[in-house]
Amino acid sequence: MDKNEFYQTWSGILGEIKECLESVDPSQVEALIKNLMNSKRIFCLGAGRSKSILQSFCIRLNQMGLEAYEVGGIPCPPITSEDLVIASTGSASSVSVLAVLNKAKDIGARIAIFTANESDEIRFLANDLVLIKAPYELLNSSDNRSKQPMRSLFEQVVFIIEESIVLILSSSMSMSEIVKRHANLE
Repeated sequence: MDKNEFYQTWSGILGEIKECLESVDPSQVEALIKNLMNSKRIFCLGAGRSKSILQSFCIRLNQMGLEAYEVGGIPCPPITSEDLVIASTGSASSVSVLAVLNKAKDIGARIAIFTANESDEIRFLANDLVLIKAPYELLNSSDNRSKQPMRSLFEQVVFIIEESIVLILSSSMSMSEIVKRHANLE
C-alpha cells in the first residue's frame, strides 16, 4: 500500500463521518442528554460492534459519576421506571435488542435509541430517538452512501455522538473528580 492510498482511505472515511454527523438533529441529542441527567440509572444495550461502542460510553458515564450498567453485564440490577435504557441498533431488527426494549417499555423505563432505521417498532419503543442517516444493511446498497463495509459508518457516528455527549456533560464537572473514578489498576 502506498501513502496516497492510505491517505485517500482515511480521508474518505472522515468525509463520510462528517457528512453523516451534519445530518443528525441536535435536538434529538439534547433530549437524550436531558434524559441522561434526569434518570436514576442508565442501562446500555446493543449487539455486536454497537454493543462494544455502548460499553465504552457506559464506562465514561460511570467515570462522570452517573450510575450506568451494561444490560446483561455483571452487575446489572433490576430496571425500574426511573431508569433510562440507551440502545444502539443500526438495523432496528436485532431480535435480542428488541426483546429487551419491549421488556423495558413494559416496566415503564424511558428508552433512547440510536438507529439508522426508523421503523414503526422503533418509533413505538423510543421516548428519544437519535436518527443517523447511514446504511444499516449488511451489504451496502448501490446508493453509495458509504464505501465502508456493513454498518461501520453508523457505528463510528454513534461513537462520536457519545463522545460529544461526554464532553458536553463534563464541561460542568471537575476533571479531577472524573479522573478519581478512572481505573487505577492499569
